[in-house]
Amino acid sequence: MKKHFSLPWRDLPGALPSGIEFFAIGDVHGQADLLEAALASIAQTPRTAPLRQLVFLGDLIDRGARSIASINLAVNGLTLAAADHLKILPGNHDLMLLDALEAEDALEHWLMNGGKNVLNEAGLSWPENSWSAISYLLQQKIPSAYLEQIANGPSHLILGDLIFVHAGIHPHRDMAAFLAQDRRNIRSDDHWATIRYPFLDRTGGWDANDPDPTRQQTRPTVIVHGHTPALREDLQHAAQLSVCDGVEEFRAVDLDIGAGHRSQLAWAHFRMDDGQTKMQLKAWSA
Repeated sequence: MKKHFSLPWRDLPGALPSGIEFFAIGDVHGQADLLEAALASIAQTPRTAPLRQLVFLGDLIDRGARSIASINLAVNGLTLAAADHLKILPGNHDLMLLDALEAEDALEHWLMNGGKNVLNEAGLSWPENSWSAISYLLQQKIPSAYLEQIANGPSHLILGDLIFVHAGIHPHRDMAAFLAQDRRNIRSDDHWATIRYPFLDRTGGWDANDPDPTRQQTRPTVIVHGHTPALREDLQHAAQLSVCDGVEEFRAVDLDIGAGHRSQLAWAHFRMDDGQTKMQLKAWSA
């Protein structure tokens, strides 16, 4: 039985563009039933702005049983979530799939990281099926709109003072250069799709080099990401979602609640209310 959880609305330090609300969905990892429930919940949420944008933070696939089904839901997010704009950002698992479709020597690396469940869903197996057959047949089954966004879409999204990216940014590197790194053949932990530390324990905010001293003091920039599970236990109470909210200490929000290993999926709603940016964290579990 599916269960729905939500935290109260909370204030954020920065600003958002006017006239638009945002929904961000964390790592899905093939949890198609929960994704369908999340998209339906978003569609049923009364609008707080004329425009609605839906953002996936990456890792739609692998480990869970229904990755291809999750992709199909995501690419139809405009309709299913009653949204006006849709972005599917690439996660490291999405990028591993892309590499595996293009190069045989990348296939085993992807399969070792959860790709076998995608093959099972497609009725394929390795090495019983050749790499060329796997590549061809998967590209017939996986929507081209998803592969196009993963291959050529943006690595991140900046919306007002919110930065949406799969894993995070390096606190000691030039942000623009770090986010511009090549997305292909990623095997390094020093990348926007794979980074953990020193991003996760950064407490100084992201505005230290801003020329505006007010922004240096108020630290309005918040990174919204996934990749590293914030919750590493079964979700049973809404209060557990508070672990995703690192705004006060880290100026970050982590929407990965362990979908790669548990049937639970988080998302967040961002909006402006009388000049104040607001966020609400929500989740489904099964």
